[in-house]
Amino acid sequence: GNYDMLTKISLTEIKNLETNKLKMKVFNRWELEKVKINDISISNYIYFNKKYGELVPHSSGNYDKKPFKKTYCPILERLVCSLMLKSRNSGKKIKTIAIVKHAFYLLHKTTGKNPIQLLVDAISNCAPHEDSLMLSNSGQKKREAVDVSPYRKISQAIYFIAVGTKKAAFKNPKSISIALHDEILNAARNSNTSYAIKKKLDLEKNASLFR
Repeated sequence: GNYDMLTKISLTEIKNLETNKLKMKVFNRWELEKVKINDISISNYIYFNKKYGELVPHSSGNYDKKPFKKTYCPILERLVCSLMLKSRNSGKKIKTIAIVKHAFYLLHKTTGKNPIQLLVDAISNCAPHEDSLMLSNSGQKKREAVDVSPYRKISQAIYFIAVGTKKAAFKNPKSISIALHDEILNAARNSNTSYAIKKKLDLEKNASLFR
């Protein structure tokens, strides 16, 4: 009777799961498969697992033990970790994940686009291509313009987005989720109102003086 009905329901549900091939989504909402990286130079360093996805950006991995292992840290988790640095959110990862989740809901509501795609576009727009470096030769110091590696490009872009978000929300009635939404959206649109875009342009302008 009831047991046969339950077994039939469970079997039909399993068949539906197999036919539909349900995929894991970030925050159980946004897919990773359709996300595209337009900048070829940083495509190998923006990591997200398209096959398995991630429900929550909390992998509990050790990405500081080996050089360049940070490359395999999911890009969303790198944003979460950067938002925790040197502030009152230091070490509060669950709280920071909630902030990012709320910002992503706002991005999806205002634009109708995948917020992960907007984040990738923002990172590629904020990544500086040129920087200056102090070189010393036989006691003489001289500043030279240098190209920025793809690994450092992404690290700096994420850092600029995080710092701009925290500065916009500090001593401001605007919440940090709205500040993160505004920063990602302006950076994805390559707008000069974004703190990260301004910092990138300043770095490249200073580097152009030492060519």
